[in-house]
Amino acid sequence: MSDQKSQAIVQRRLLALESIRRLSGRSERWVTVADIVQDLKDQGYAVEVYSIRRDLKSLLETHQQLECNDNSNQAGDSISGLAHGYRWSGKDNQTNGGITLPEALSLVMVERYLSQSLPVLLTRSLHDIFNKAHQTLELHKKSQVTQWPEKFCVIQPAQPLIPPELSHEILVVVHEALLNEKQLQVTYLATIRADAKQKEYRLHPQGLIQRGPVTYLAAMTNEYEDVYLYALHRMKSAQILEQKCRHKSAFNLADFAEKKGHFGSAAAIHFKARICDHLALMLEETRLSENQIISPVDDSGFRKITADITNTWQLRWWILGEADRIEVLEPEELRLQITESLSKSYQHYRPVDDK
Repeated sequence: MSDQKSQAIVQRRLLALESIRRLSGRSERWVTVADIVQDLKDQGYAVEVYSIRRDLKSLLETHQQLECNDNSNQAGDSISGLAHGYRWSGKDNQTNGGITLPEALSLVMVERYLSQSLPVLLTRSLHDIFNKAHQTLELHKKSQVTQWPEKFCVIQPAQPLIPPELSHEILVVVHEALLNEKQLQVTYLATIRADAKQKEYRLHPQGLIQRGPVTYLAAMTNEYEDVYLYALHRMKSAQILEQKCRHKSAFNLADFAEKKGHFGSAAAIHFKARICDHLALMLEETRLSENQIISPVDDSGFRKITADITNTWQLRWWILGEADRIEVLEPEELRLQITESLSKSYQHYRPVDDK
């Protein structure tokens, strides 16, 4: 028997024990093989009745807390009203089935899509658990549940960008300071210009924001009260200080990220524009705001849209990306900004003879 098959059998037996213990409950009711099989199938395991019968026969020899009510004929059918059943009578000695299939699937998905959001200090300890999760899925290839990671993918609706190089040591220090609410002394490159000079800051961490491939630390600087964003990859050094960090009164990271995470003024504006019918259909499915209104198609094939939204760089990038499919009407300042950007862009694409 292969080593992998042996591991699969051991885990299946532990899972059967765990199922009996849980289904028996405090009343220690009898649990049938059919109950166990259905319970495991509900969790996503591919098991058969004959395998569980064989497993339970072996488990009875090694687990004193496992009791069997053998009130059946050789076919396993009840002969006097009470089905052939099992129950777990142990009070203090509970079984340990390790990582279940649903847990393993959840952990693999967390590792794939949320690991960058976990504190580095926790990720270290989770490394072994993630490995066990992969092993569990590998042991149960026959289950359709194990195929889920290959049937689910996340696509960012933007141009893919390679994350900037980020010092692992600095990341560890920032996470530790944030968790322990300590101040940070950092050497920071404020801009990406070649002649930019490094500056020293004493930061009071408030939270981390992941914006696409870039991680930002929201923090107050020195003795100031305003919260700003500091890109972790621009930190050239970071040191945890003994002093506790200050907290901005009534600060909410989610609200801050919504207003400042896309940059720009973050001011609320009443947006009005002409959009082509195809773009209108898209925005009817994925709206710009809750109060969005789109008019019927006019004689030019365009429709008008109004919505109360936030004025951000992301909004301008989106408008410029839609190019000839949209014309900004209001607010006037935004229209002028888009006009200026398009005019400058046109200068780059004008035929040489026209320059």
